[in-house]
Amino acid sequence: MRTATAQASSEIRFHRPAEFRFESPEPAVVDMTVAEPLPSDNTLNQISGPSLIAAKWISVIERRIRESVSNDITNADEDGWLTLEIAARALSFFKATSDVLPPADPYLYTAMNGDLVAEFEGPHGKLTSVIGKSAVIAFAVVDDNVVKTTLSLPFEDVVKVRGELQRITEQLRSGEHGSVEA
Repeated sequence: MRTATAQASSEIRFHRPAEFRFESPEPAVVDMTVAEPLPSDNTLNQISGPSLIAAKWISVIERRIRESVSNDITNADEDGWLTLEIAARALSFFKATSDVLPPADPYLYTAMNGDLVAEFEGPHGKLTSVIGKSAVIAFAVVDDNVVKTTLSLPFEDVVKVRGELQRITEQLRSGEHGSVEA
């Protein structure tokens, strides 16, 4: 067996490192516009649940609602157009609840009094939501049984509203009977 030996070499030279200058970078230009905080901006103890993931149809529905607002605010609801107030209520309703409503995009139309009506199809029935100035009335006929709820606007407890709509949507999907009253 051979043993390794190390010999000092006179050819190894160490160089003194060159001097480095540390310069502070130019201050960055920061956009100071106020935006809504993202869920990642919260600390862990402030997060109360999962963040909402909007339904696939939300952008189409938002566009349809915005295009249905009348420029003539005096006769908007008489001509089948939406008023700005109803459009704003509808947009906030869909933004808060789209992920707990049935997955297919709703059929939208204006009621005679100017309210917005959204109809969703489900395997066991149809969910109809009437969005007015002061409330949303949601009702469904699930296998010949009526399920309904009335949700005051603006929403005081979004979690409760979402839970009620999710129960109705689940009944439409599974066919289970029951009633939800608010």
